[in-house]
Parts: sequence; C-alpha cells; structure tokens
Amino acid sequence: MSNMPEQSRSIYDQRWDAGGYLRQYYSKSYVPDDEEAVYQRLIPYLKRAGRTFARAIDFGCGPTVHLVTPLAPYVEELHLADYLPGNLLEVQKWLRAEEGAHNWDLNIKRVLEIEGLAEVSQDDVAARKSQMRRKVTALKRCDVRQPHPLSDGSVYDLVLSAYCVDAATNAKDEWRQLIVNLLRLCADGGTVVLVSSRKSRHYIVGDERFPNANIGEEDFAAALAAAGFDSRRTDIEAVPIKDWAEEGFDGIVIAIATK
Repeated sequence: MSNMPEQSRSIYDQRWDAGGYLRQYYSKSYVPDDEEAVYQRLIPYLKRAGRTFARAIDFGCGPTVHLVTPLAPYVEELHLADYLPGNLLEVQKWLRAEEGAHNWDLNIKRVLEIEGLAEVSQDDVAARKSQMRRKVTALKRCDVRQPHPLSDGSVYDLVLSAYCVDAATNAKDEWRQLIVNLLRLCADGGTVVLVSSRKSRHYIVGDERFPNANIGEEDFAAALAAAGFDSRRTDIEAVPIKDWAEEGFDGIVIAIATK
C-alpha cells in the first residue's frame, strides 16, 4: 500500500501540539455536541450488547481518555494506541494521576448521567476514574499505514477509533487503504465503533490546518461491507454538530458494526 502523503505525515510529526489540542477541544465548560452524540449512541449500544469484551482498544486515542469512560464497565482490559509519543505521554500522565494531567471529570460525570445516575457525586466520579485506570493495561505505538497497525498481530473483541483514520490523510483513496488496515484489528465476531468528521477537508488546531479525508456515511458502509461486517448488524449515522464549525467540520459520522 502507499504511505501517508508526506505533507500529512510531516505536519503531525513536526507541528502537532497535544496540549494545545486539549485546551482547544476539551476545555469547555460543557461536553461539546460531538462528544455528546458519541456517548448517546455508544452507551446504549454497550448496554444492549449484554456482554463483556475480553480485550478492547481505543486506536488513535490522541492525548485523550474520555472514551475509556463508557467502555470501562464493559471490558476486561483496554489498550490505548497512538502514533505520536507526545499524545501517549499525556494519557500516561492522567493514568498515573500526575500533576498537570488534563482533567476529564466533566466528561466522566456526563457519561455517568447518561448511564442513569440521577445525582452524580464526586465519589461516583472517583470510582469510575479508578475503574478506568485499572482496566487500561497497555499503551501502544501504532501506525495505520502499516498492514497491521500495531505490528504485533493482535486482534480485539472491540475496536474503537475516533477522528483517526479520517485525519491521517487528505486523500479519500488513501483513506480506503488505511481503513482496511484498521479493520484488521477486529476479531471475528468482534465489534468496531468508528467516529469521523463528515465531509470535511481539514480541521484546525491553533493556527495549523490538519488533514481530513472528506469521508461520508457511504464510505463507511462500503468499507465495512468489504471487510466482512454484517450489514444487518451495522448502524451508520450522520450527525450534524455546531461546536466545531469554525474548526472545519459541522457533522460527524458514527458507525457501530459487528463482524
């Protein structure tokens, strides 16, 4: 397969600012509408699935752990993977409760509310944080350009990837190749949860523009079908959002599919 376009590769290797990204996208006084949309679909799915996933991965987690929050009650162990060492350092700071780690309490509280807690206490938040830290058993470097993006042959019962493959390239043909690599991580009978910006060609962090592959729901449908996911157990939804229109995207695509 071809590699990530050199421009896309170098802008992440040279210009990515994990702290700036966290401040821009994850420091509001409320949970932004794209995160809310993901929680509102992921949490009911996990409840309906009625199973515990032996191993799960958040692939392309960036410097974030907020998607660990809804997964933690439903997995035995969870791996977090990212291409950039700086992103994994931010994750590690939170897992170790180090000074200066990003505060994810707002997201955790919102997840607990959606799960059904009418009154969320600090003890409730602390208990979920403890569970999240306990369930994360590995941090891994990854590269979706590789035929096996973790280079170790591992597969997972649950693969979650948000704003990753669509942000790895500005070329849709390249995206079609990269998503095949990602979907190889899903075991037979496993589930993938994919989130991407919708019909966006870039997103902005600070003064920098980073690539988006202009992906829509039809692209996900074709890719999942080609990879052997059951169309009867595939839900793909386009969701309009408002909070990040100035940053380059006003919609997202959420796909949940079982192989």
